[in-house]
Amino acid sequence: MRSFEVFHTQEYRFPILTFPIQGTGNDMWLGDGYYFWQDYEFSKWWGEIMKCKACNKTRRYTIFKATITFTNEEFIDTVFNEDDYYNFVNTVEKFAKMYIKQFHKKPTLEEFNDFIDDYDVWEDISVIRFQDLPFNNDLIKVDGYYYKKRIQFRVNEPEKITNFAQLNTFYCV
Repeated sequence: MRSFEVFHTQEYRFPILTFPIQGTGNDMWLGDGYYFWQDYEFSKWWGEIMKCKACNKTRRYTIFKATITFTNEEFIDTVFNEDDYYNFVNTVEKFAKMYIKQFHKKPTLEEFNDFIDDYDVWEDISVIRFQDLPFNNDLIKVDGYYYKKRIQFRVNEPEKITNFAQLNTFYCV
């Protein structure tokens, strides 16, 4: 068994959440699931950037800490495992080539998520570790040098999530 302590960021709510909120919809990077940050600093950044929008009436956000536990067989690590990374890239690009051949245009994230859902891609996978790319200098110490990995976990089986608890609440500035 493997486990990680991870962070989940949401708008402030009362009563306080006792379990993370599932991300749903075609704009989710890896399909429907529970999304977590590996590093606290990125969970705080996410709160400031995405949870402090004008629609947030409380003008606050909360960071929660949780533990995710899983076996190696139900885990894809596209960040630190070279084989997993190349299998992941091949899956995405195989889909894209088929899509381009059929529709003569590049697929969108929405279309890729439909494909994941329709064809049960990663059906036996409970947890995916994924890295997206920073687009600014907010959390780096060397201007323009993006040396930190902004790592997320997508969990699709709620029973893999334990010890979910409020860590901090912040006011939006």
